Amino acid sequence: MGPISTSEENVAVNAMPRPHSLRDCGRFASSAAIYFMDGYSDVRFRIYDSKEELFFMFWDRNTSIAASSPFVFSSEDEAAFVPVPEPLDTIVKYPLNTPDHYKKHTSSHLMQVISMNMKAKDSEARLLIGLPYARKYPELFRRKDIFLGSSNACSCGSVQSITEFDSENVRTVESNGYPARSFFAIFHVLETPFGSFFNKKATQMELQPDINTGKLALSLPPLPFTYSLINAPIPLFDVNDPDGSPVGEVMAASHGSDGAASMRTDDAWPWIKSIV
Repeated sequence: MGPISTSEENVAVNAMPRPHSLRDCGRFASSAAIYFMDGYSDVRFRIYDSKEELFFMFWDRNTSIAASSPFVFSSEDEAAFVPVPEPLDTIVKYPLNTPDHYKKHTSSHLMQVISMNMKAKDSEARLLIGLPYARKYPELFRRKDIFLGSSNACSCGSVQSITEFDSENVRTVESNGYPARSFFAIFHVLETPFGSFFNKKATQMELQPDINTGKLALSLPPLPFTYSLINAPIPLFDVNDPDGSPVGEVMAASHGSDGAASMRTDDAWPWIKSIV
């Protein structure tokens, strides 16, 4: 992030949130981009009528996310371009109920999930986010009146620097970058042998400190990583009765990845032709 004087370095060292150090600092990528990774998720939810609690694990190759060009946050009403295919929104804003610690005057990206077509290994259960959701349930995905704080089921989020340094007394995009925090507000369809369910209140997933180092994102994507649910419970609705009462709720969830995408897969964007 450029040379700094000894006095500035002392201030920076003292301002670095532990356990991070100045060695972890780096600029965000200067332009919008798309990232691919293999991933896994788990979800625990309750069905109201039967009072059953169910647990599923899902896996996906070539999960894809898009990031905007970096900017210095000034208002949660600002918008940014993300490089995503139709019918996803190319202009995105901060999700409803974005946590306050993502509203600091420092370098940020807006994010969107492009494709998560996640499948269980021991059943036909699936977790659909982004394009797989939009293509299999197009009318539901495009509902303007049903998703809290959103005109459709696009899943967006933010990556924001945890530092607030100035360059020559000016806060610029280049003044801050990694280490960074991250969260997503997710709209999803959960297909199970017991029914298919969706959420109207976004499932907020936040990046957790690395289990070994205690550090947050030092790159994008922040591999390896784990995101955890932070706003449970999440009411679930039947996809066949979207205007009905909730039929269950998500109680806990996590999503992680150990590495970048390992190979092309025909059930992931951009190679997939349809969602079955």
